[in-house]
Amino acid sequence: MFKIIQRACFRYSAAPTKAEAEIKSVPGHKPPSFEDTVQGKYAGVLFSIASQREALHLVLQDMKYFKELADKSPVFAGFLVNSAYKRNQQRNVIQALTKEGFHEVTQNLLNSMIDSQRISYLTKTADKYIEYYRIFNKEENITIISAENLSEEQRTQVVQALKESSPNMQFSVQYKVDPSILGGLQMYSGNKFLDCSLSSRVTKLRSELQKLSI
Repeated sequence: MFKIIQRACFRYSAAPTKAEAEIKSVPGHKPPSFEDTVQGKYAGVLFSIASQREALHLVLQDMKYFKELADKSPVFAGFLVNSAYKRNQQRNVIQALTKEGFHEVTQNLLNSMIDSQRISYLTKTADKYIEYYRIFNKEENITIISAENLSEEQRTQVVQALKESSPNMQFSVQYKVDPSILGGLQMYSGNKFLDCSLSSRVTKLRSELQKLSI
């Protein structure tokens, strides 16, 4: 079973990302915010320890690896949430994922999660850590949803508009297609949502017409 998991995971290597500023540590060694959830607590402690060890950027690469692996490999994602595996079995699979191994700070996190039977929170913890890092790196993760694939020119216009609205920010933009929005765009940024879709306009218009008919 473990060889099957390992083979499935090795099929999905972390995709290369654009160059980022290498932040080794931050003043006070504290994350930019606190979230009172399991993943928030793990990510906060991880961030603080990584900063103290001047390893924020190195741990970031480990977190990106786990996030992308879970996103791309259903087998690995299933392994994380399967409580039937024993601790030593979970440890064997995690340690076999890379030849180089992970940073010591990351490894300590993994051992802690396995010992407390919370390895299922690894992906969410990785998401939260990446979010903390991006705040200090002045990078914002944006998801743009359109009714059909945007052309390169349209994507360039989207990025230009974002830069004009926040000149000091760096944007990491992901594009998705959802035909149900009919036209226009929707934008997700963290907990923020901007709906400029045609479907929302149609819904609003119908609501106004219903009010007039009453």
